[in-house]
Amino acid sequence: MCESSVYGIDGTKIMDDVINIKIDGEKIHLIDILNTKLDLEGVIVEIDLEKHSIFIEVK
Repeated sequence: MCESSVYGIDGTKIMDDVINIKIDGEKIHLIDILNTKLDLEGVIVEIDLEKHSIFIEVK
């Protein structure tokens, strides 16, 4: 499967098993495998596909 974990730039885990990310300006909408939704304001600063990790600078 292709789930990823989302972290803040300080390394704190924000959400596990993310399967969908939608970006609307500075709003980031995350959805995990259980259809749990989380909305954040921030900017994606790094996506590491090998490690299934996404790093967001949360505002």
